[in-house]
Amino acid sequence: MSTFSRYILRVFFLQMALLLISFTALLQVFDLLSNSIEVLNRGGGHFSALALYAVLRLPEIVSFLTPFAVLLATLMTLGRLERDNEILAYKAAGAPYNAVLLSFLPAVILVGLAHFALADQIVPRAINAMVQRDIYVDRSSKDDDEAVFIQDGRSVIEVTSVGKYGATLKQTRIYERGDNGILNRVRQAAEAHYDTKQRQWTLRDVWITSIIPDQPSQAEHRAEMTWETTLTPAEFSNLIELPQAMTLAKIWSFATSADVGVRPTYFYEAWLQKRFSLPMSSILMILLAAPVAHSLYRRDRGLAAGMAIGFGLGFLYFISDGLVMSLGETGAVPPVVAAWMPILVFASVGGAWLIRLEGY
Repeated sequence: MSTFSRYILRVFFLQMALLLISFTALLQVFDLLSNSIEVLNRGGGHFSALALYAVLRLPEIVSFLTPFAVLLATLMTLGRLERDNEILAYKAAGAPYNAVLLSFLPAVILVGLAHFALADQIVPRAINAMVQRDIYVDRSSKDDDEAVFIQDGRSVIEVTSVGKYGATLKQTRIYERGDNGILNRVRQAAEAHYDTKQRQWTLRDVWITSIIPDQPSQAEHRAEMTWETTLTPAEFSNLIELPQAMTLAKIWSFATSADVGVRPTYFYEAWLQKRFSLPMSSILMILLAAPVAHSLYRRDRGLAAGMAIGFGLGFLYFISDGLVMSLGETGAVPPVVAAWMPILVFASVGGAWLIRLEGY
């Protein structure tokens, strides 16, 4: 690695570290101001619950901000090199401008790999830890009143609410069918609880309705009864689990129908492609930042204008990415298009802008 490359990497990582720490702290404060009351209510009013939430929420915030930090750090690094005429001196020695951009490649690859590991391993563990303690707040998750269904042999189970990481089910209905596939009994329980020591389910406040052909239905009430099933809390937890709380292996199992999910297969396929495309977003940020810094300092507009345009481009990219990803989740566009189209479009725009400036 050349001296110039090492110099760029040192400046880039310093800028990125400062930006990431600053933005993470700011977003953490806003998140706590927005969700602190709900977290305290769920945690029984203990401050320790809020402190634990802040710590466990940190990986998700860092993962969200990493592409932004890469964009602005690249913009600030290139802006500094342009301002001090270091790029001009480098080009005067016979090196093209794209050689300067290639000097960022090792750093961006390291950031991309670290970002992938953070999003695929650390963030799911942190979210699942919050879900276990019932302190996770996510405004975009499924409504608690929306029922989920799962099949167990000939029986179909309907659950209105899943709590305590799948160990507690509220308003559970068990539709049991005979050998001929016709419904013959319905059990409706106010609550189902899983005993981890005995490894069995217990239904509470149960109404049992037996459906007998050519006879009136018979209803029976029991305060408590055992539910014999092969289902465990993990199956119910998977039904409501958010895609960002899943590892790549789990998303792959849902996308290939190895496991049963509550959402269509194309939903998990879109998130599978999104997880693969995640490291590429860091490389995209270089293609967005390079022409911005190059063109602005040619016109002496300075760092403030470059930061403003960088913010605008990053914001536009994330809005487009979220919109197309939503279309992919609903099946309106293919999963590959949902995950890769924003990256390819913005990379083409940045590359074309850079070619126009350099006249390749």
